[in-house]
Amino acid sequence: MPNKRQYITSFSNPKVKWVAGLKEKRNRDEEKKFFIEGYREIKKAITSNPTSPIPCLPVNITSLFISPECFLGENEEALINSIQCPIFELPRKIFEKISYRDRPDGLIAVAETPDAHVPWEKIKSIDTNPILIIEGVEKPGNLGTILRTAEGAGVGLVIVTDPRIDLFNPNVVRASTGTIFTLPVYIGDLQEVLKKFKSKGYKRYAVTPEGKTLYTSINMKEKSVFLFGSEQYGLSDDAKQLSDDTLHLPMLGEADSLNLAMSCGIVLYESIRQRKK
Repeated sequence: MPNKRQYITSFSNPKVKWVAGLKEKRNRDEEKKFFIEGYREIKKAITSNPTSPIPCLPVNITSLFISPECFLGENEEALINSIQCPIFELPRKIFEKISYRDRPDGLIAVAETPDAHVPWEKIKSIDTNPILIIEGVEKPGNLGTILRTAEGAGVGLVIVTDPRIDLFNPNVVRASTGTIFTLPVYIGDLQEVLKKFKSKGYKRYAVTPEGKTLYTSINMKEKSVFLFGSEQYGLSDDAKQLSDDTLHLPMLGEADSLNLAMSCGIVLYESIRQRKK
């Protein structure tokens, strides 16, 4: 049975101001809510599998804001009717005010912010390869792109340590195309995480411009953890010292490093190549 809708026709409606405010981190922190914009992002949020061996982040949608004038396809109504929560329908002009996008598709879900710290007590075993650790990432778009790349490359777990951004920034959700909900993504303490993986028999590789070993020279068929650092500062000394080896990518021009997301993609897809040989 379709959910009953409430219609909003005024820019000054408190609900409009409230949901628009969730673009700001301080409001997300206060409300313990974040928003998921876009058809494919919302669909992935409600179809993630929280009972997999390493569970994905749970997503509890508490309200939907929609604008049929902005819909791009024919499946929006089916998606809306599959979610049991209050629904607020807005005309295009008001929806564009709350949207984070230049060309919104008429769907925004508000969800409770889950606890994103690694739930070690729920992880019965870790036997996935590879695993990705991102230390101190600063750009939401970069993190989202990394998550999208990681899922495509078959990464089983991503842990962000010492993040300088909010994991639930709308730009992270958008750039990940919703894979933040279908890939296990967590926040953890660097030293604790690296010690955990050592005890599980993983080789830990710090990828850094000054790395000693060419990235293609290692055996990526072995259980591997790859560490990448922030765009500006790279990996910390702790990350390098606690790793089993440091890797570098060849740089033949004047630039001394690649974009963080691109570096991740190159290493992760080399992992696919080796594992499929």
